[in-house]
Amino acid sequence: MYYEIYIDIVFLTNLLMDYILLRLVGMLFRCRGSRKRYLLAAAVGALFSCFILYVQLDGFLPVVILLHGACAMGMLWIGCGLKKGSLLVKAMLAMYMTAFLFGGLWEAVTAGSQMTWYVFLLLTSGSYLGLSTLVYLSDSIRAQRKNIYPVTLSYRGKVQSAYGFYDTGNLWTDPVSGMPVSVVKPEILEPVLSGELLNKLKHLKENPGEQESTELLRLHPRFLPYRTVGQTEGMMLAITLEDLCIHTPREVVHISGPVFALAFEPSALRKEYKVLLNSRLLH
Repeated sequence: MYYEIYIDIVFLTNLLMDYILLRLVGMLFRCRGSRKRYLLAAAVGALFSCFILYVQLDGFLPVVILLHGACAMGMLWIGCGLKKGSLLVKAMLAMYMTAFLFGGLWEAVTAGSQMTWYVFLLLTSGSYLGLSTLVYLSDSIRAQRKNIYPVTLSYRGKVQSAYGFYDTGNLWTDPVSGMPVSVVKPEILEPVLSGELLNKLKHLKENPGEQESTELLRLHPRFLPYRTVGQTEGMMLAITLEDLCIHTPREVVHISGPVFALAFEPSALRKEYKVLLNSRLLH
């Protein structure tokens, strides 16, 4: 018994599926990849699927698993701009879990009957619209109830996603540039700034000579005065990143050159959000 496999059908099917999976993962992790990048990454995945069928590595399961993992990493790097770290691992797991969910759902719907192109496109579109709607509703409910928004921080091509609290009482501005100042927990910046660089920033006050470092100069570090509601005064180290995106239910707000004060000491930041957004950023 043998099956006839049409390589063009395999390529087109995987191209569409990989594109949808990458778009969904991009929504979940607030990636800023363009449609062209997602399509290119999906084409890489489709070519890989054709390659696996052609070489027939049935007796080399560990090799197949490694190749699939490498391909998934490459697709996420091309499409979503994720390069390394725990975020990439989480994105890989999310992509495989979404694919598993799609497969189980489609198997239950078709109940073993032959799947036509019409049914395939209908199920694909329905699954994509359904999951993207759930992501949107989840973000909307979170934002409306607690003023918590998904945010994306970018620096030198690296991206980190987190949640930020829209603090209506935060009117802090940089006295020199006049830019609104938000507050961030330093640990969430590890995917975009190295641990060594964060350590230098933490001890910059004790070692002011480090400020001449080229890496630090790009961040424009400076100490800004602040005053809390309880009239406590002090100084906090602030840096400038390249881009900040605030994903509100209505729109995505882009802020170029956002200023962030680094909260090395215990602060009002909680587990559910790691950024205190300045109230001026959404007006």
